[in-house]
Amino acid sequence: MTWRVVFTPEAERDFKRLPEADEQRIKDEMADLAEEPYAQYYVKNLKGHRNAPIYSYQVGECRIILTLDNGVMVIFAIEVGDRSKVYRKY
Repeated sequence: MTWRVVFTPEAERDFKRLPEADEQRIKDEMADLAEEPYAQYYVKNLKGHRNAPIYSYQVGECRIILTLDNGVMVIFAIEVGDRSKVYRKY
């Protein structure tokens, strides 16, 4: 069973601002993550979000902030960006 990847509008905007090479690499990595049956083993849990856990997924110098919805096997990408800036909200 595979996961479905959904980008929020904010993540789509961030995604389009990245260089073409990074954009393609992130697409490939997210597709690989979606194929994993236990995707939570490949992401880092961010502290301070117990009710709705938020995770970070590393792709080179970029980080993808996401949530996993196990009920329907969906990965929600919340934000995409350089690691020096992406954690500021979380």
